[in-house]
Amino acid sequence: MTSCRAVPFLIFLISVLGGCSKESAPSAQESAPSAQTPAAAPSTAPTPVAAAAPPAAAPAASAVLKTEDTNIDGVTAEVTECTRKDGVLSVKVRFRNTSGGAKKVDFFAGHDYEKYYVSAASKKYFILKDTEGAYLTPAASSFGGLSVNLQAGGQYTWWAKYPAPPADIKAVTLYTQVAAPLEDIPVSDK
Repeated sequence: MTSCRAVPFLIFLISVLGGCSKESAPSAQESAPSAQTPAAAPSTAPTPVAAAAPPAAAPAASAVLKTEDTNIDGVTAEVTECTRKDGVLSVKVRFRNTSGGAKKVDFFAGHDYEKYYVSAASKKYFILKDTEGAYLTPAASSFGGLSVNLQAGGQYTWWAKYPAPPADIKAVTLYTQVAAPLEDIPVSDK
C-alpha cells in the first residue's frame, strides 16, 4: 500500500521539478497561464492593461469642443457635445473644478430654465419639454433650484435638449447663468 501512495507523489515531484529545470525561454504554448506556471500570469497581465489605458484617456481630451472660464473662480466649462439629430440639438457641458477647494455651482433658481438657451442666426432656441411638460435637462428640486457641489478636481456634466436649428447652421452660442456666452460651438450632425 505504501508503494501506491508513493507513485502519485513521485509523479507530482517529477512534474514540479521538471517544470523548474527548464532554462530556455518559454514558447508561446508554455507562456499561457496554467497550474504549473502560476508566475506567468502576473508578469503578462500588467502589460495589456498599461497599453490599453492611454488610448482610453485620449478621446476624452479630444472630445472638448469649447472651453471657457465660468463666473465661479476655479471652475471651467467644457462643451463636450453639440449634435443635431431628428430635429433635436443635444448639448453637454462638463463643469470642472480646477481649484484646490470645494466649489458650489448654482445652475437654476426658481425653475428659470429659460436662462439656458442656444442662439443661431438671430434666433433663440429654448430647452425642450417632454409630453408631460418636464424640461429635457437635469431636474430641479421641488423648490426650483439645481446646485452641485464640486470637490477639488471634481466635475459635473450638465445637458439639455433644444429644438435643432436648420441644417445650414454650423455653429451656435450657448447662454447660461454661470458663464459668459459660449460662442461658436460647432454643430455636428448624426
